[in-house]
Amino acid sequence: MQKYKKYITKGINESLSKVPFHKKAPIKRISMLSKKTISESKIHAAVHFVDVNNKKISKYSILHKHDVDEINMILSHDDKLVYEIQLGDEIYKVKSPATIFIPKSLKHKADVISGRGIFMCLIMSNKYKTFKS
Repeated sequence: MQKYKKYITKGINESLSKVPFHKKAPIKRISMLSKKTISESKIHAAVHFVDVNNKKISKYSILHKHDVDEINMILSHDDKLVYEIQLGDEIYKVKSPATIFIPKSLKHKADVISGRGIFMCLIMSNKYKTFKS
């Protein structure tokens, strides 16, 4: 029968530089859910696999905002994944495990500082717009 098979989708490898207001970085990005994969979904979800132990990488995120809310999650096995998160004019050093809620229209950016783990991005719509701040 398999009438619900359409709700199981394989992630799509995408370069971080293909995301608006992001530059190339040594991070593996997988788009897990979007209007491309399941048109009925109301959420856009992406996962970044991060491993910058003993490496310094350039900042790759450019300050931007969306017309919908966003949620970021920072996760690691050893609680040592650290990101620099900018919300508005405020900059925070955020260590895993952590959740960042970004209300619509709040300018923001996220850059990994150190560690190894997963950064999840959930945008609360599959039809959203991104603007430079």
